[in-house]
This record gives sequence, structure tokens and C-alpha cells, in this order.
Amino acid sequence: MVDKMRTHRLRRQAEPIAQECIAVRIRLLNRIITNIYDTAMRPFGISLNQASILTVIAMSDDAGYGDISRILYMEKSTVSRNVERMKKKGWVAIGVGDETGSAVITITPAGERVLQQAYGAWVEAQKEAARCLGPDGVQALKKLAVRYWPMGSDQET
Repeated sequence: MVDKMRTHRLRRQAEPIAQECIAVRIRLLNRIITNIYDTAMRPFGISLNQASILTVIAMSDDAGYGDISRILYMEKSTVSRNVERMKKKGWVAIGVGDETGSAVITITPAGERVLQQAYGAWVEAQKEAARCLGPDGVQALKKLAVRYWPMGSDQET
């Protein structure tokens, strides 16, 4: 009897989480959508995280670890780990900034090539992700994300 009461109480608390939790749904969608992009880019040896970091570097004049971390809302350790892997592949170079003396990460010609080569796969992944989310989902996502994504925020939402 005590076990049934405890189980009932637990399920009563778990039910709203299972049915309403925004974080659960966002994480689920994140895994689904990330898998679409990672699968598409895998033949080029690049992950979605690495492509995102390379994109930020390509769009910045003097991107540092902290800048990339802030823009992408990534842990600095995740940025560092990915930058180190990309450095070993020859996709990025790490120098010292003129004014601050802190690390500045730049994209190399090899990094530019991998982004260019993976671009077609990214386009197809973008279409698949849009099909998965549906037009209303894509519009809602763009409208919400513009608050946090400084790059491309001048685009129509």
C-alpha cells in the first residue's frame, strides 16, 4: 500500500514534467536537429559544433575563445577542445591579438575549403531540419533565436 501511494505521488509529480517541460522538448529537438546536420557533414570530417565555430571565426575579425563562447553560448572548454581539434586538422590558426595580447583564432585556407565543401550538405540538412520542424516551427524558432544570435540578426524573421 505504501509503495502504491509513493508510486502514485511520484507519477503525479512526473506527469506535468513529461507533458509540459519546455527543457525536455528543446533538448529532444536539439538532439534530432543536431543529428540531421552532423550526419550530413560527417563525410567532410566536420561536426555541427565545429562548423558553428568556424562560421563565427569566418565572420569575425579577431575572434577569441571568450568571444566564440559568448556568441554560441558554449562552455569555454567545449570551444577550446573543438578549436584544438580544428588546429590539428589545419582549419584554424591561433595567434596573439595586437591590442590585448590574448589569443586570436583565424580560419585558414584549409578551414575555408572544408566549410565550402560542406556547404551543400549543410543546405540539404537545412531543408531536412525545416521539413522536420515545419514552416510554423521554423518561423517560431527564428523569432525566438534572434534575441540571442547576434550574427545574421538583420535578416527578416
